[in-house]
Amino acid sequence: MVQPGTILRRIGAAFFLASAMLAACTASAKDKWRAYTYNAVSTVTAAKGLKAMLDEIQVATKGELTVRLNLGGTIPIAATNITQAVADNVVQMGDDTFFLGSVPVGGVVRLPMFLRTRAEFDRAWSIEEKYLRAEYAKKNVTLLGHYTFPENVFWSKNKMTTLADIAGQKIRVISPEQAEFITMLGGIPVTLGTAEVATAIDRGVVDGVLTASSGYGYIWRDLLAYSYRLNVSYIDSLILVNTDAWKALSPATQAQVQAVVDEHTSRITQEMAREDGELTRKLAAAGMVITEPSAADLVEAERRITPYWKQWGEQRPSVAAALQEVRAAVGR
Repeated sequence: MVQPGTILRRIGAAFFLASAMLAACTASAKDKWRAYTYNAVSTVTAAKGLKAMLDEIQVATKGELTVRLNLGGTIPIAATNITQAVADNVVQMGDDTFFLGSVPVGGVVRLPMFLRTRAEFDRAWSIEEKYLRAEYAKKNVTLLGHYTFPENVFWSKNKMTTLADIAGQKIRVISPEQAEFITMLGGIPVTLGTAEVATAIDRGVVDGVLTASSGYGYIWRDLLAYSYRLNVSYIDSLILVNTDAWKALSPATQAQVQAVVDEHTSRITQEMAREDGELTRKLAAAGMVITEPSAADLVEAERRITPYWKQWGEQRPSVAAALQEVRAAVGR
């Protein structure tokens, strides 16, 4: 006959085991990720869009996945190391526009003066996408999507109304390709993460920047006096996730997250495009000198940079196929 005390102990043990199993199931069923963006200001359209995207992920997955957004500079990850931080699972999601050092093929759509319209950029990006995904897969990173900034143009606190005015000015860039273009025009390129730029302008480390009005042109308006509207390139920002963390999600959760990313990245792109002209007009009304490049300046800028497109591909054999495919598609 089993003693009453033994029965109670067995019931207690069973209850404890059941509770532990329930807790384990609950913990494994809910994932908490960290995301990191180079965007350093919460009020810029891209950052607001990212926050909305992550909030929607929590809603769409009914709390199975929550993602906390960390702005640029709030944790010790350099803007140029976001891809590596995602690969190493330091953060599970990254918003990365400084990725060319890690994935050079991404430079195909960013060659200066190469893609003249958003339509050309979108066509080129749709070709480049498969190459990007393949390169990221080697790094244990999954590419979920991207958003695109409007025209990246010149801004300066010094006079800048012609191509010749770029000479001698220190211009913040985000890629080697932009740096090459600035050097060709007689300027001095300086690579800085977004979080560092405002202080750098204020202290004279740089005189100006390349960005869009709805990127950071409007945010940094009190530090800048001129906007020379020569479109150097369109800039894409990639939404990346650690592949192991991604595979740990259920297929249903993956589908929900992907749908939210698709919707919100498209929305960010559209909103920045919509507001770019509006913000530029506000800057002009407030006294900033806004100058469209002359036809002669456009011809001269393209004349100088065109040989670089071929040279860039020859120096990077791994990107040759992607570059050739894009050039054929856009007739460049």
